[in-house]
Amino acid sequence: MILFDAQNLFGSGPARLHVGGLALRHDAGDLPLADGVELVVQGRAGRTITQTGTLLSDEARAMAGLIDAIEDRLDGVARSLVEHDGRAWDKVVMLRFEPGPMTAVGARYRVDYTVDYLQVKP
Repeated sequence: MILFDAQNLFGSGPARLHVGGLALRHDAGDLPLADGVELVVQGRAGRTITQTGTLLSDEARAMAGLIDAIEDRLDGVARSLVEHDGRAWDKVVMLRFEPGPMTAVGARYRVDYTVDYLQVKP
């Protein structure tokens, strides 16, 4: 189960996170007649996190409600993102929610999706 803002928005189906690495913002300058370079450190860049998964529902109307609840979190507010194993990523902003087409699978409905997050202060 993946929680965003302590909400189980994605619990209807399987989901997984790909957590990107960290990078140091910097400027490296070559100085004339100097050995090496001068490195100016400008802090860490944000960490990208991508979530992929599937939403499942017994009714098309309920699926629309799941999607609406997720889209309500596209508001620029940094929240906590918690993985299946309990590892938490703080100060995470949801940047994009991309649902695929809704398809009927037997008596249920299915939507595959991708979510892009940015941990603004890793």
